[in-house]
Amino acid sequence: MNTLLPNQETMDKPMVLETKNLSLAFSEDGEEQVFSSISLRLHQGELLLLLGPSGCGKSSLALCLNRVYPSAIDSLVTGGVYLYGKSLEGQDPGEIAQQVGIVFQDVDSQFCMLKVEEELAFCLENIGCPREQISAKIDEALRLVDLTDWRSAHIHTLSGGMKQRLALACALALNPDVLILDEPTSNLDPLACSHLADLIHSIRKQRQMSILLIEHQLDAWMPYVDRLAVMGTEGKLVYEGEPRTYFANFKEEAQHLGIWMPGAVRLHEQLQIDREPSWQPLTRDELAELWLSKPDSVKRTLLQQLEQTDVSRSKLPDEGAADASGKEALLSVDSLSFERSGGQKILDRLSLSIPAGQFIALVGQNGAGKSTLAALLSGILEPSSGRITFSGRPLPDWPEKELRKRVGLIFQHPEHQFVTDTVYDELAFGLRLQKLSEEAVSDRVESLLEQYRLQHRRGFSPFALSQGQKRRLSVAAMLSEEQQVLLCDEPTFGQDAYSALELMNSLRARVDRGLTVIMITHDMELVQQFADRVIVLGERSIQWDGRPDALWDWPEEQLRAHKLVPPLSAHLKNKLRWALRRTQEICGEVIV
Repeated sequence: MNTLLPNQETMDKPMVLETKNLSLAFSEDGEEQVFSSISLRLHQGELLLLLGPSGCGKSSLALCLNRVYPSAIDSLVTGGVYLYGKSLEGQDPGEIAQQVGIVFQDVDSQFCMLKVEEELAFCLENIGCPREQISAKIDEALRLVDLTDWRSAHIHTLSGGMKQRLALACALALNPDVLILDEPTSNLDPLACSHLADLIHSIRKQRQMSILLIEHQLDAWMPYVDRLAVMGTEGKLVYEGEPRTYFANFKEEAQHLGIWMPGAVRLHEQLQIDREPSWQPLTRDELAELWLSKPDSVKRTLLQQLEQTDVSRSKLPDEGAADASGKEALLSVDSLSFERSGGQKILDRLSLSIPAGQFIALVGQNGAGKSTLAALLSGILEPSSGRITFSGRPLPDWPEKELRKRVGLIFQHPEHQFVTDTVYDELAFGLRLQKLSEEAVSDRVESLLEQYRLQHRRGFSPFALSQGQKRRLSVAAMLSEEQQVLLCDEPTFGQDAYSALELMNSLRARVDRGLTVIMITHDMELVQQFADRVIVLGERSIQWDGRPDALWDWPEEQLRAHKLVPPLSAHLKNKLRWALRRTQEICGEVIV
């Protein structure tokens, strides 16, 4: 497939940024080709969504657009990048950064100061902003991203989602003509994703700013996307045009590439009931409107299919899950509290019981303490008060080496756990500690390389991988050992659809064999599909503990208070039930 379809309405707008036959390689002979012959146009006020499988070169392309590549790394760039028709080659990097802003996929890599206000002030000072204007501009940028109360905070105390909002504030403070967003919602809770998409839409309309968006989580953005560009596995552009046209006509190609599709597209395709051949819904609202327009007989069929699709794996009761399960606790938490050094209380008298062989989703808004709880459960952090026991033994009584064999933690940022120089050695590291023969190590590593599609990166540095590949490596390295408990902090971060589902199926299979998985995630679709149990963390303690499907029956105001958005199937079930009840009230019909 190689389809380039112009959008006439967009093409009539002034062209702001353009690439012509742009190619990137990380060696002079071109052997390590990242992408090739990319020709793209970004018009004034346009939101262009760039999709592609993990590792195809999307982030590298973004870094070429403001000349971070080749300036910051040895690489071979051919072709051209043009801003308002003028080549960026040879232009001052500071001037380019002011016109073409970027929020990196790894936001930690772009911070250079200790405090929030210092980071913003540094950005503004670099462009020569008058001193008397800096404070007001900082206030405005923080207000836009809802970080006003954190102005004086140390950056290292922010959650991953808050850091992403700070990085966005830094970019917006410069008021660029073009803003590149690389996975901007990867660490944001569901409501924050929607708010960010709404915010970006509002800002680009006000400022006529052009947006290039690289994203896997599409639902919040689809109402605002003007055009879509798709890169293939070989780093070439395979589609450019209307989003609706692509998702209506090229679903098989998208699935083959591992591209995440909007939830409305996936669910409409999955149920295959009375589909409109000439029109493809892209958003929740479009799909709901389409289904609610159908006769009641079709509504009933849709509701029945949704009920069958969403049957929960779990046999747990609605609440009090662990207590009622009758299983002995593998991990037990009693009155756990944790405070940071400055006295900020993160968790307060939290109690929890976790049996073996459960898949638990730990959810809640940014800053709720999810990653902190995972670090406490793994023994990396020590509680301020309270007690954690593993297999009936207090966590501090376990020898470090023995505990690490039994309880694993996959960090939110995979770079933080790499300890070797190559992908192969990273996978072999834990196996060698077990004193296995080199032949046994090699067999196991080769199997993992193939399973996680890293066989062509075996000799690469872990730090040279794409974010999606880094995540696959960190998960594979941890799964190379046979722990009893595995804590996963955002395991699908940066993953394409194929990789994410492959990983989740792998974790699910391990749970079915007795592993306990505690997964921190903001993806409610994954929670519904894979988790036995969901724990909602908020207000420094547990607010909900029970089945995923029961959680979606929580009052809407409570879900919103914890920044949770039900999966699309649950949302549509409620819509269909309401519509059928209305029919019953009006006509006296009985709902089957």
